[in-house]
Amino acid sequence: MSIAAHPGISRTDLIPNGAGRNSAMGIVRRILGPIMFQPAAQGALPTLFAATDPQAKGGGYYGPDRFSETRGFPTAAKIPPQAEDSRVAARLWDVSEGLAGVSFS
Repeated sequence: MSIAAHPGISRTDLIPNGAGRNSAMGIVRRILGPIMFQPAAQGALPTLFAATDPQAKGGGYYGPDRFSETRGFPTAAKIPPQAEDSRVAARLWDVSEGLAGVSFS
């Protein structure tokens, strides 16, 4: 079964260790972090739901249920239109097979 999930906006070290503390996103995180960003453990819930809950459906996409899917508890999330582009999906499949050194018929 294939299920996707996203964490919303969570307080992790991804921004400070990625784009950097003084990047635009780093500054937004410092200013709005206490208001907008949910705890990292809360952000993990959609992934845990997708991996363990019997109600999670194959082909489903899960994320937080509040404030434009930025925080909250797991629920069915809106699939972005670019994620439904069959050409992009085929390319991802081909590249993934090549990188993994496997081929699926």
